[in-house]
Amino acid sequence: MFELLIDTSNTQLNVGLCKDKQLIDYISYEAWQRQSELLVVEIDKLLTKHNVNRKDIDGVCVGVGPGSYTGVRIGLTVAKTICYACKCSMYAVSSLQLLKSNNPSIVIMNARSERSYFAVYDGNNIIEQDQILDNNAVKKYIEEHPQYEICGDVKHLQLESSKYSIIDNLLLAMDDIHKVDDIYKVNPVYLKDLYK
Repeated sequence: MFELLIDTSNTQLNVGLCKDKQLIDYISYEAWQRQSELLVVEIDKLLTKHNVNRKDIDGVCVGVGPGSYTGVRIGLTVAKTICYACKCSMYAVSSLQLLKSNNPSIVIMNARSERSYFAVYDGNNIIEQDQILDNNAVKKYIEEHPQYEICGDVKHLQLESSKYSIIDNLLLAMDDIHKVDDIYKVNPVYLKDLYK
């Protein structure tokens, strides 16, 4: 059976195709504000390229946010639609967790207005929960924790990111921890409403 990997939570469009949880092929490129027009097209291209029928899809792993309001909604809506139509499993994962490296990582994504989405991961262990912080608090945390790698969308902080792979992290999230019992109860994670 085949699985799809989807993340549209930030500026990139990421789609992967797996067979028995082994990556076959993927696309990943900048598609800021174009994910809605490109996501389904890229899924169809991968399926056609590898002669995979939609009915053979057994699972979908998707980044559920935080991130771009529209991007998160697009990825999650397409994933839910596929899971409903194909009666397959869904795996939902934090879009910040998708930015981690193989080492303990501070993961960051630009939340605009002098703020960042922020978390700290060590494998599947959450050191700091997904949250939104002002950029000064993020910089202070980084200074106080030099042992962690810095990953993600960090240009707005004038930093360089360590290497990470959204596709590999989506693949790793196809596990019991991230498996969804009811696709209708999965909602986008925005975090901006929680900002104080």
